[in-house]
Amino acid sequence: MAYLSSDIVKILRAQVRRNCQHPFYLKKLKKVGLKPDDIKTLEDFATIPFMTRTEFYEALLRDYSSFMQDSVVRINLSPSPLGLIPILNTKKDIEVMNKANARAFERAGVTKDDVVMITFGYHVFIAGMMFHGAFEEIGAKVIPLGPGSTSQAIEVAEKLKPTVLVANPSFALKLAKEGLEGIRILIAAGEPFSSVRGYKERVRDAYGDVTLIDYYGMAECTPIACECRHETGLHVSTDFCYVEVIDPETGERVGDGERGEIVVTHLNKEVMPLQRYRTGDLGVVDSIECPCGMGLTMPTGIFGRTDEMYKVKGVKIYPSQIPFVLKSFPELTGRFRMEIEKTEKGTDVLRVIVEGRGDAEVIKSRLREALLVTPEVKVVERLDGEGVEDRRY
Repeated sequence: MAYLSSDIVKILRAQVRRNCQHPFYLKKLKKVGLKPDDIKTLEDFATIPFMTRTEFYEALLRDYSSFMQDSVVRINLSPSPLGLIPILNTKKDIEVMNKANARAFERAGVTKDDVVMITFGYHVFIAGMMFHGAFEEIGAKVIPLGPGSTSQAIEVAEKLKPTVLVANPSFALKLAKEGLEGIRILIAAGEPFSSVRGYKERVRDAYGDVTLIDYYGMAECTPIACECRHETGLHVSTDFCYVEVIDPETGERVGDGERGEIVVTHLNKEVMPLQRYRTGDLGVVDSIECPCGMGLTMPTGIFGRTDEMYKVKGVKIYPSQIPFVLKSFPELTGRFRMEIEKTEKGTDVLRVIVEGRGDAEVIKSRLREALLVTPEVKVVERLDGEGVEDRRY
């Protein structure tokens, strides 16, 4: 995968050297007999063992004080299966993050003349403050609305006339149906958006002439990728993080345009840096030519998780991809059951039973595009039991 910065190896080496001041990261390199100065190519960097979310969170909870530095100025929290996890940032970390997000939002068309209404939370979690800092960096006027009722958002909007809305796409659609007007740019985050076929069209129909921006980031690392005003896909924030795409099963890198698990590494992080961090998110990264000048791009956002995988006819199937497809059919409830069986001849059969109403052939076609295997599809009014049943063994 081509990376835009010719100095990327030098930047990664410096970040790894800084990371190794903490035993958690140093142990990773020692495991393969590597020193920071040994990293002279991207292939050298790729020999560093991956970080996983579980081991990182366990290390934080087990030895939180070792990650804490005197230079930390902000502590947010992020929910996890292990409980609330602290997200630490120094003043420089926040400045670097704000500038990277500001550059992304300027490519999206945001200017200092905009009034931005943010509907993400400001208490405890990172999203509201993260977005806020970026728009202040641009010089825009920011309304820190936070989460709340639709009526409250409409009332505030009628008085303050926002031109940019930052929201979950589902909430943005709800606001449009309630009469929100004057929005020229929607920055959508926190939910699948561009990866759901037809979703953008529904939102655009509701708002009219609007630029729709899909945004990808997470509490531990943001931004990762964001669309520009040309809407050619989510451009990787190559000035903020290094992104790899790997085969979730083998850990080997995949080629440009091939789906796989997103792996991220911070390029300039002082505290709690991510280093070859397996996100568990399924995506595609490709090199394109965009009028905005960015190249490394995710054609759509995240379209699944790697937590569960089955092989059908030699193809890796991720059940988490199915809801992304079903969400594009408003007449379906989203409930489904996936079944895998073997015929008498030993051939795998994939069957997806969905709840609601709809054309099974159209649904099958969409699922085939996403899963790369042709499933049998059955549409029922009421589904008895959800989940995955593998009956082959």
